[in-house]
Amino acid sequence: MVSPEFAFVCACAGPLATSDTDGDLDGPSLAAIAHRHQVVSLVVEALKRHGRPIPPALAARHDPLAPLRAAREAIRLRTLLLAEEIEPIFLKGSALAVLAYGALARRQFSDIDLLVRPEDARRAAALLENAGYRARSDTGANLANRVARLSPLAKDMEVRHAGTGQIVELHWRMTDALRERPAQDREAVQWVDLAPGAAVPTLATDALFAYICNHGAAHMWARLRWLADVAALLAREPDGGDRLWHAAVARRQGRAAASAILLARRYFGTPVPPAFAAPVSLRLRLLVALSRRVIEAGGGTTELARTRWRGWAEMTGKLLVASSPGDLGGWCVRLLFSASDAEAEPSRFWFVLHPLQRIPRLLKRRRLRQDLRRTRERA
Repeated sequence: MVSPEFAFVCACAGPLATSDTDGDLDGPSLAAIAHRHQVVSLVVEALKRHGRPIPPALAARHDPLAPLRAAREAIRLRTLLLAEEIEPIFLKGSALAVLAYGALARRQFSDIDLLVRPEDARRAAALLENAGYRARSDTGANLANRVARLSPLAKDMEVRHAGTGQIVELHWRMTDALRERPAQDREAVQWVDLAPGAAVPTLATDALFAYICNHGAAHMWARLRWLADVAALLAREPDGGDRLWHAAVARRQGRAAASAILLARRYFGTPVPPAFAAPVSLRLRLLVALSRRVIEAGGGTTELARTRWRGWAEMTGKLLVASSPGDLGGWCVRLLFSASDAEAEPSRFWFVLHPLQRIPRLLKRRRLRQDLRRTRERA
């Protein structure tokens, strides 16, 4: 049984926007749920629409200018990369806000997802460093060298601007698959206007939909915002979403897309595409059931990183959406090797032996967390 505050947040986040209620809502709880699921903008908008007061705890978390600042930075970064003949593709972020919601300020997001060709990743990292971006963990290596060490094991690298705090995720692959054809070679691109005379490229809507479904399902749909993106894109399709559903299936993302459609129907009341038929799959049922637990953890206020499942949930999510040998190979690499340890270990020879230590360490840390939790419960 979900709380009235969680139900209200779900109603605000869905495209049907049936969010009015006569009951009283607990302001701090409402703010915590909206913030954890990154739908503060949609909740504030709904409260204003119905003439309801905005709780102070929610107002404190609402920054209507943040999406505008991120859009301006995306335009600046594209200009910098183009000057070095690097053509980026912007995933999610500002472009998705315009495509799905029709306005930058309606989608809450904190980072800029920037996709470049694998062969351009090191040069792009050097440009980001010159533009003021730094790695979140300081290992003494420059960003270009970090990319060289990370690229065999990871698909992206997160950096933060030293002055503004803006986060950028530099992607050289879209998924964890061991081998992936660059999106620039296999996907159509569309241009989205972020400001008069300033547009950025992103994936065509059908490819973007499949990517969003894969990304959200691989993270167990830990944020309602990702489901809201799916629901908003479906609602804008004149055929009710059939085209997007068929496109996701054609891209071997049917299981991920089905989980998104089923969960969006549950939490937002989003109609399923007319041609949709949920695959008969144990993996899909597990994905939906586990995602519900993650979404509703702590009444909707507990971040995945603070639950007992932590990284295990994401590893499970990635396994459940894997649809090819390349996906499974990438999952095995992620399980056996840690990208952060690849940076810390100076010798490639010793790093090859890392799997012999990694899994026992993971199990030991899990046992220590369980012991600590039991100690707190007894206290």
